[in-house]
Amino acid sequence: MELRQIECFLACRDLGSFTAAARSLNLVQSAVSTSIAKLERELGVRLFDRTPRALELTESGRAMVEPAKSMLRARREIVDAIDAARGQVRGEVVIGNLMNIRSLDLAGVLAEMHRRYPALTVQMRQSTSGMRGNVAGLLDGSLDIALLAGTEDEIPGLRLYPISEETIVLCVPPHHRLAGAAVTPEAVEGVRFIDYPPGWGIRSIAEERFPLRRTVIEVADQEFALELAAKDFGVAMVPRSVADRHPGLVALAPQAGPIPWKLTVAHDTQRTPTHAARTVIDTLRS
Repeated sequence: MELRQIECFLACRDLGSFTAAARSLNLVQSAVSTSIAKLERELGVRLFDRTPRALELTESGRAMVEPAKSMLRARREIVDAIDAARGQVRGEVVIGNLMNIRSLDLAGVLAEMHRRYPALTVQMRQSTSGMRGNVAGLLDGSLDIALLAGTEDEIPGLRLYPISEETIVLCVPPHHRLAGAAVTPEAVEGVRFIDYPPGWGIRSIAEERFPLRRTVIEVADQEFALELAAKDFGVAMVPRSVADRHPGLVALAPQAGPIPWKLTVAHDTQRTPTHAARTVIDTLRS
C-alpha cells in the first residue's frame, strides 16, 4: 500500500469522481482509477460503487476514511519534524481570514513571510458566515489556523493567541439623534441599524447589546456599512480602527462601557500545528 494510493482514495471520496480527483492531484484520470483498482485488489474489498452520477463509498470504504487520514497526517508530521529540526519552514498553511481587519497589516505580514520563507505557501479562505465559519473550519480540519475577532477570551475546542485589542463603536452622522445622546438599549429601540450576516462577531454583539434595534439591511462589508451610515441610512457598528478611517462620522461608545474587540489567531486544540503553521502564528503576533 502506497501513500499515493491513499491520497487518491481520499480525493475520490471528497470529490466524487476519478476526473475531479485527478485534477486536484495533478494526475491523469487513468492514473487515479488504476491506483484505486490496485488498492482494492490489495485489500480484497471494493471501496467505491461506480454509479453513473458519482463514486459512492461502500461500507469498507467508509471504514477506511479515518485510518487513511491518519496515514497522511503521520506523513506530514514526519516531514514537519524533520523541517523543524533543520530550521526549515516550508509546506502549505490554510488560514481562515476575516474582512475589514485594520488593526493588523495582514498584507505586510504575508509579504514579509514570503520574503523570509519562500518555500511556504499560504492559502487564504474567507467564510461567508464570518467568525462562525472560521470556528467551524478549525473544528472540522479544513483550516489549519484562523483569524477570529470578538469579545471572547476562550472558545471551547480552540486555543487562541492574542494579536490586538480595540473597542467596538456605533457610527452615525453628526445630525443623528444618537450623536448627542447616551447610547443605551432603550435609546436604540426602533433605531435603523445596518447589520452584518448571521455568524459575524459584530452581529452577535448587536443582538446581545441592542435587541430592540430595527435592522434595515445586512451587508458583508464594514466600509460599505459606514458609507451607508454617512448617508443617514442607519447606525453602523464597527471596530474603532475602521471608524477612524471615516472622520466625518461620530463614533459612539455604549453608556454601559466599552465593548472589547479582540483579534486572535487560533487552532484546534486536538491538532498540533505544523512547524509552518506555528511560524505563521508567531509572525502574525510579532
